[in-house]
Amino acid sequence: MKVLFVDDERRVLVGIERMLFGLNRDWEILLATSGAEALAVLEQGSIDVVVTDMRMPGMDGAELLRQVRQRSPATMRMLLSGHTETQAAMRALDVAQQFLSKPCDPQVLVDTIEGAVALRNLLADPEIGNTVGRMATLPAAPHVFAKLNQALQDPNCDARQIGAILAEDPAMTAKVLHMANSAFFPSAGRAVTDLKAAVQRIGSTMIRNLVLAAEVFSQDASRPDVAELQKQALLTSVLATRLAGGRTDADMIGIAALLANVGRLLPQPEGALAERFGYAEVGAYLLGVWGLPMAIVEAVAHHTHPQRGSPREFGMAGVVHVAVALIAGEQPDHDYLKRMQVADRLDDWQAKADAIKENDNV
Repeated sequence: MKVLFVDDERRVLVGIERMLFGLNRDWEILLATSGAEALAVLEQGSIDVVVTDMRMPGMDGAELLRQVRQRSPATMRMLLSGHTETQAAMRALDVAQQFLSKPCDPQVLVDTIEGAVALRNLLADPEIGNTVGRMATLPAAPHVFAKLNQALQDPNCDARQIGAILAEDPAMTAKVLHMANSAFFPSAGRAVTDLKAAVQRIGSTMIRNLVLAAEVFSQDASRPDVAELQKQALLTSVLATRLAGGRTDADMIGIAALLANVGRLLPQPEGALAERFGYAEVGAYLLGVWGLPMAIVEAVAHHTHPQRGSPREFGMAGVVHVAVALIAGEQPDHDYLKRMQVADRLDDWQAKADAIKENDNV
């Protein structure tokens, strides 16, 4: 694998090279001290991943990645940005497929790059990578979700802080208040009218999933099927989380179920490609580009055919497969369920799905 690092400070590049050498990664490391030099390297042969600093003289990181997208759309594009560069980094939202904080923890850097490679191995057809990589407008990465997810990782984060993030988007505020007062969350006769109380009632996991759904499914709201796709996605996420029970990966299962059909949002002509290759596979590639965990990406990629890869247990892809099918009014793969020794639970799962759909005022 070829990885190109770009930074105008040579000492930074030397430090990255030494760090990766110490981790004994079988990568071909290429270095460039300017955007122009990076593009010259790109002209000499294919590059798997470009990781660039944002603030550089002449051509900055955003402009470099824009040109990389144009010249080599299948190349993964990553931006290193410091906290003081937030406003500048906003210009890169449509070209940087993943953002890394600066300074970046070495293991985070390695995991992010290797995750991109694992995604390419999972979905190896270059036409998929070229198509998703070339898209400029839809779907954009869910940035409010990323901001919220970062806040939730802070042990000192409380409902007031989460509410403040949500309040930045009036439409999101309305959606959260609507759900807090829905049949999913019995209110004992008390209506919820402020965001802090709504967050406390719904819980951080559901808030996060609701934000993710609102961002992802609102990007092409003019399409008549988007509202129904969003509703089905939320119901599927609720069901999958309940089917996951006390599993340690229940949160990730809920997100994977929420995004299982994200590939159906692609516009034409990308939508035609998604139909040919499979909505699940193309959607999974997009999620990988956004930087979601590989466990979620793999579950989305395999949920239509959960037996793919010869699973030894009823894993994340299996739970998502069942939830997607039951909310859509279809039957899961019974042979697969028998092989996983969970077919006897189908009636109970169906009852849960029916109960959720009866309260579908999401």
